[in-house]
Amino acid sequence: MADFEKMLHKYFRTVVGNVIITDSSWTGLYRVGDIGIEEEQWLRWCNLFLGDPVEGMDEEWEVADKDNDKYYRIHTMELAEEEDRYFLHLISDVSDYATIFKNLSSYSKGWRILSTCQSDLMNVLTDKLTGCLPIVVRNLQAECAVLYVNRDGVFRSYICTLGSDKATKKDFPPSLFEDDHEPGKLYPIPGLSGDFLCFASGSVTDDRYGLYVKVPSDDMGDRMYPLYFNIFKLYIENALLREKIIYDSEHDHLTGLYNKTKYSELLESNFKECDKITIFNLDVNYLKRVNDTLGHQAGNRLLCMAAESLKAVEDVGIYAFRLGGDEFMMMACNVGEDEAANIEKRWRKALADINEKEPEIECVIACGIITGEKPYDLTRLIDESDKLMYADKRAIKISRGDDPDAR
Repeated sequence: MADFEKMLHKYFRTVVGNVIITDSSWTGLYRVGDIGIEEEQWLRWCNLFLGDPVEGMDEEWEVADKDNDKYYRIHTMELAEEEDRYFLHLISDVSDYATIFKNLSSYSKGWRILSTCQSDLMNVLTDKLTGCLPIVVRNLQAECAVLYVNRDGVFRSYICTLGSDKATKKDFPPSLFEDDHEPGKLYPIPGLSGDFLCFASGSVTDDRYGLYVKVPSDDMGDRMYPLYFNIFKLYIENALLREKIIYDSEHDHLTGLYNKTKYSELLESNFKECDKITIFNLDVNYLKRVNDTLGHQAGNRLLCMAAESLKAVEDVGIYAFRLGGDEFMMMACNVGEDEAANIEKRWRKALADINEKEPEIECVIACGIITGEKPYDLTRLIDESDKLMYADKRAIKISRGDDPDAR
């Protein structure tokens, strides 16, 4: 048999790494170093990656030993020794390098996803608060995401599942907000299976919020996740601030009803497009008397009582406004006379209930109601409702023995 050690020194001044010398059938004849590759495994690799040997072979190839979490780079070349043919295989264990490149590739992919997520969020930055949920689910490949918001004791909760392009409202119990939750920690969501990773939580303008995502269990320790925490936090808090700015610009600060600005806006849009519309023109009686005798705090309470009665009948297509002072308006889109009568009945019942609970201040409201069908003249209808309201205002005062022209 050939002197393989002598043969190696003939071709190489110094042998670095592991070496296998084989015959033309790839059967191992000589080894240098502790390679840890079984002969059977070696033959499978050679036959799979090299096939039949050819004259003058000089190949570099790579193989992954998944069972042992190893990665090898192999340089195979033919050695001619007199009449015999041998094949030398220089084997380098590059597992550590492969791991580094794998991690770099993983991080590169992670950064691409993060960048895409940021870009997607920027595109919906001026959308509603829940616009982030489909982006969260899609980019994190999460099973679902849940968003809670608590504004002034009113809870809103939404859910979005993988494959959905929008979030839907869901009545989760508010118990999740009983404790402060930290990003990066796992928490259960009432009514849903499994634990959810908290990606964002906190408060802004007294609104508390929390974003929880059911991520794949294999990704639970993803080191990229903390980078998402601030991204989602900034988006949600920006959306909450924007909601508050819009809300404040459209609502009366005292009563919480829509204000005159919102009323003017809808006059030029929604209220011109209804097939039919009913106008409730309302005015609170005796506001000046209450202010003069009981004080302005009582007068403010009187206005809030009026607003509460209108909120009791607000619904889809039914808008209530405080236009200023003691003047209120309610517009009911696509509501005819029969339905308007039912709304009036419910409103008067709500007002009576409110008065019963607060006997110190009586809220008396004059109301003029008119309905129009397309094509209607909105300005004329409003004028007619105003006349009906003032007629009702005088009638109420006369029925109580008061001066009909007194405030």
